Amino acid sequence: MALTTLDLSVFNHDREQFALQLRSGLSQHGFVKLIGHGISESAVSKAFEWNKSFFQMRSEDKQLIAHPGGPEPQRGWSAVGAESSSSLYRKGLLKSNITEGLRDAREHFDQGPPTDSRYPTRWPPERALPGFKSFMEEFFELLQGVAADLMAALELAFGLPQGAFVDLMTHQGNASELRLLHYPAVEVEKIKTGNVSRIWPHFDLGVITLLFQDDVGGLEFENRNQRGAFSRVDCSNPLEMVVNVSETLQRWTNGTLPAGLHRVNLPKNLENNESGTMPERYSIAYFCKADRSASVGSLKYFVSAGHDPEYEDISALEYQQQRLQSAY
Repeated sequence: MALTTLDLSVFNHDREQFALQLRSGLSQHGFVKLIGHGISESAVSKAFEWNKSFFQMRSEDKQLIAHPGGPEPQRGWSAVGAESSSSLYRKGLLKSNITEGLRDAREHFDQGPPTDSRYPTRWPPERALPGFKSFMEEFFELLQGVAADLMAALELAFGLPQGAFVDLMTHQGNASELRLLHYPAVEVEKIKTGNVSRIWPHFDLGVITLLFQDDVGGLEFENRNQRGAFSRVDCSNPLEMVVNVSETLQRWTNGTLPAGLHRVNLPKNLENNESGTMPERYSIAYFCKADRSASVGSLKYFVSAGHDPEYEDISALEYQQQRLQSAY
């Protein structure tokens, strides 16, 4: 099952066409692919170089900026297995029978907005990775711009007032995050035991997620017409961005745009193997999130007269803290 591929540059001259295509693609699968987003090949390539360089740092330097876990926004390095994506699904929007003790075979680095003084990013020492901080802050801003354009397109697609979405996610309390992910090489047998996965089926917590991935493969999304069946999201172009609906957008739209369930599984070339090694994998995810003080309850535009909203008012920060508490 192939995802719709959209060209964001179309939004510059035919806003309504792009907006309706975006709404249709996200409604169908919870995911679309995006090209023409304006982020250069050199910037994406450099981001992946920094990704690899970060995880190749000495363990002592990574330990200096280790995320302590708990409900606060993620900042710095999280070691392999520190975060449990299976818990995000089990305690998220759906019921499930996932058991305890499932592990994630990945590590990641998380940064917040450059202006975030409340939850500052835990950066590695400049001596350990000179130039890393300045590049990553610039890359954050590029992705933030793409996310704002996509949310403006969805405002148009739903016939909402200008700023109905964007004004909830662009203030000083902006809580968006940029994550570098590294999936170390792992034995196929470990994955097939059913206790270890690169990422278990889960929903992201924010509004939308923007993802760049390498060509190793393994990302899959759930088929909405067949619960439990997953389709691959292959990477045919390093500039191709994957966009998915996250929990906050599901809540804002009162369930009109459901969040996209996804996982990272065995690559296609290894799915029928009983042994062997999955090569390491790298990806870059921008989690577009609501301002911390913004409500992530159902917006009035999506609640019919005489009906109760599906989702209660709660601040974005409170909601994230509740969800992260289950993941660490």
